[in-house]
Amino acid sequence: MTSTVSSAWRSIVLVLVEVGNAADAVVAEVLGEFGVPASVAGALWALAPGTEPPTMREVAARLRCDPSTVSLVADKLQATGLVARQPHPADGRKRTLALTERGHELWDVLRTRLHASGLFADLDAEEQGTLLALLTKMRPLQRPYSE
Repeated sequence: MTSTVSSAWRSIVLVLVEVGNAADAVVAEVLGEFGVPASVAGALWALAPGTEPPTMREVAARLRCDPSTVSLVADKLQATGLVARQPHPADGRKRTLALTERGHELWDVLRTRLHASGLFADLDAEEQGTLLALLTKMRPLQRPYSE
């Protein structure tokens, strides 16, 4: 039974990597069209439309990296017109990162291309919900960055 479990585990990891690589390729292509390096993709996921603009420290916690790294990424995103740094509504000492109109346009293109890529084509709505629940259950705990 142990060999069956470890065989299943290896297969799951391989499929996750393959699916991740396929999604990464689509994302890298779209980011390239917007003149943005693929290295900023993680920060863009942290700025999903429909969510409150996070502080730079919150982005760093989500990405499990040092806040100075987020500052460099924010510089790149701001230089390409995808995000704006704004004062936090409740604490003016903090800065948030908010998508600009161009940032929302990028997200729309990402959604369209990922959908068109066929990654989810063979999954009905119920299967997509199950997959989301399972992947969410597998997600590592969000721990702050520590050196």
